Amino acid sequence: MSNEAQAEPFVLALDDPRALERSAVGGKAAVLALMKRAGFPVPDAVVFTAPAMLAHVAGLAEPDSEAVSGRALDAGLRTAVEEVAARLTGPLAVRSSGIDEDGEHASHAGQYDTILDVEGADALDAALRSCWASAFSTVVRSYRSGAGAGDDAPLAVLVQRLVRADSAGVAFTVNPVTGARDEVLVSAVNGLGEQLVSGEVSPDEWTVPAGGAGAPVNTDGRHGALTAEQAREIAALAEQVAEVMGGPTDIEWARSEGRLYLLQARPITAIAEAPADAVAVLADPPPGFWAKDSTHAPLPLLPMTRKLLDHNNAVLRDVCAEFGLLLKGMAFETIGGWRYMGTLPLAPADVPARIGACIEAARGDRAGQVIDEWLATVRPAFAERIAELGRADLTGLSDRDLAAHLEAVRTLHREGTEVHFRLLGAVSIALGRFGLYVTGALGWAQTKPFQLLAGLSTESTGPAVALAELAGTAAKAVSGTPTLAALRTALEQDEAFAAAFEEYRTAYGCRALQYEVAQPALGERPELILSLLRDQLTQSTDLTEVGDAAAQARLAAVAEAHGLLAGTEEGVRFAALLSAAEHAYPVREDNEYWTVSAPNALLRWAMLEAAGRLVGRGLLERPEHVFYLEPAEAVDAFTEGADHRELVRRRRGEHRWALENPGPDSYGERPGPPPSMDQLPAEVRETMGAFQWTLVHMGGAPAAPQQADGDRLTGVPASAGRYTGLVRVVRSESEFDKIRAGDVLVCPITSPVWSVVFPSIGALVTDTGGALSHAAIIAREYGIPAALATGNGTEVLTDGMLVTVDGGTGTIEILER
Repeated sequence: MSNEAQAEPFVLALDDPRALERSAVGGKAAVLALMKRAGFPVPDAVVFTAPAMLAHVAGLAEPDSEAVSGRALDAGLRTAVEEVAARLTGPLAVRSSGIDEDGEHASHAGQYDTILDVEGADALDAALRSCWASAFSTVVRSYRSGAGAGDDAPLAVLVQRLVRADSAGVAFTVNPVTGARDEVLVSAVNGLGEQLVSGEVSPDEWTVPAGGAGAPVNTDGRHGALTAEQAREIAALAEQVAEVMGGPTDIEWARSEGRLYLLQARPITAIAEAPADAVAVLADPPPGFWAKDSTHAPLPLLPMTRKLLDHNNAVLRDVCAEFGLLLKGMAFETIGGWRYMGTLPLAPADVPARIGACIEAARGDRAGQVIDEWLATVRPAFAERIAELGRADLTGLSDRDLAAHLEAVRTLHREGTEVHFRLLGAVSIALGRFGLYVTGALGWAQTKPFQLLAGLSTESTGPAVALAELAGTAAKAVSGTPTLAALRTALEQDEAFAAAFEEYRTAYGCRALQYEVAQPALGERPELILSLLRDQLTQSTDLTEVGDAAAQARLAAVAEAHGLLAGTEEGVRFAALLSAAEHAYPVREDNEYWTVSAPNALLRWAMLEAAGRLVGRGLLERPEHVFYLEPAEAVDAFTEGADHRELVRRRRGEHRWALENPGPDSYGERPGPPPSMDQLPAEVRETMGAFQWTLVHMGGAPAAPQQADGDRLTGVPASAGRYTGLVRVVRSESEFDKIRAGDVLVCPITSPVWSVVFPSIGALVTDTGGALSHAAIIAREYGIPAALATGNGTEVLTDGMLVTVDGGTGTIEILER
């Protein structure tokens, strides 16, 4: 070729010995060169080397993706392109090959561009510049920063003959989810494999025993992309490649006209640990009745989260005392590794004083004062602290400064817990007084209080409204169908969209998706945000219109109520209670973000930064192990060098045992109805009645288990409307990417951060929860029909069923199984 005399060639054939040099051809091409020399079936290819890219960007003061892609090739590079196009005739696959791609610490998988069906010199010219430009995209720079990979790195480009695949996919020689090393996982689709890698098509999944020791099993999907024997052949190829690679490997493969090809191979950089050996946990319930807290802890909590939540019990006792509730407190206990909730009775000797406190709190409107303080001073203070802590550059902090930051976020978390439950008490009393009056004294329907308040909880809809605005920017950057692949490309190439995307992540990323601190926050899941954007772009829901409709419906309901009660004492009382409830209702969700979700995310990120340093010092085996320590133990390891690895191993075993032994739904004998309050002062009767009313409508009364062969399920009506659609069962936040536009979301329960997926769904069904649960409030804000507390809807309903949800009656009708 024209560059043969150059010291640093711009183009190398894949079988050239110099193509083994990663510094010249990048990780992807160097591995394929090695595989080709080892005799594996690698398609013919050449590589435009890293010096070729450096020559192209030479002279650009500050290279960015737009400048790199828009710059014409010089004469030497253009000649090289024409020679490659003449040599490799037919459609080509043009793939980026980063110098530090497919390394042991960060794979860069999916970060750089791949262009398929490239034919002719002009198309190859454009594809080459597009690949180089992807090295300077906002997404890649963010990825490299997060992975500790440093500044921009040179990029080579691999040009392969395109395999016209009958089927294609990937294979893993180690199960990346469980860490199991005795099986090979094979994923396959009909046609080209890019549709699998981009997430556009759900594949057939095969599990093949390592070494061909057993029969392959088709575990998911039935598209007929592979036979069992073909799956075995692919697994054998993957294992042979792993032998050459020297460790766990994933490959991309293709089959064409009966022949198997190896397209890519890379080390698996994120291998899940093999499960720990189970260690039995004592299940010794305290006296009394304890019900499993599936709303906040659907799975056993890890020790860090469990210890953080221990503070709840003391806070709840203080809340009961402040508002004069005739309870010692509400308490949480870990029994057999699972979280349970109970009520602590007040000692008879303490009842008179508590009655006095209740009367004083009611007459002084303590609930209203707490809500006013929150809105006027406490929330702004929390917002300022959260913003300040969120701006910290954790990786740039010294150990001393990181220790101080850890202490600051722990303090924020502790104080957030205290404020959270005070607000919960105040909101419960304000909403309960209103609800009891409307449904009791006035005798109106049980759904009436919620019709009169729906549309006021703007904190619930904030992330989704902002996402809708981001979708508007994305629409301008994407031409054609808004697939995930198209959105990724737009994110790399459109500076306005990339900037808006990062602005959204900054504004809303500090939201924990679970109460479990070990689970990632929204900002850590950019692919989830992209999938939600895809769904918003493929449907026509206008959240502004939805919000306006909810506001109009509420105002109409309020006007009707005032009209019915005009000129009466009941009307005066109704107006006062409605005003207090309107003040309190938005705080139910508002409180959750500022005092729980954001502190959780900040604490998680700080702990992970400390954990990364502990791994480097040999005091933890993996960063995520820090969540098997209590906060004080983690700080002790970081500041004093304590080695808790053996403690982590034992607790991992205890966690596994708890997962395998879920325990009963409750312990102890369920208490009978509460004693009559008829003889108590009016203020006490009203306060206790209000508090109990709200708790019932937060948790809901679980329905009897549904029959799996029945065609109708019954739950609690939570948000009016009817909708027919396909079921999508999502058991946790980790499965958000399953959701598609228009799905009927079926889940155990939702937390406030689930609001980001609500614009994508058509209806909601849950196992638990009541009309004042987070799920119900958010559904009403979005105008989504919702039936809650079905008992076991996640077991009876399965993906793909066609159902009709009636949120007004709380029923779900199965139309097609």
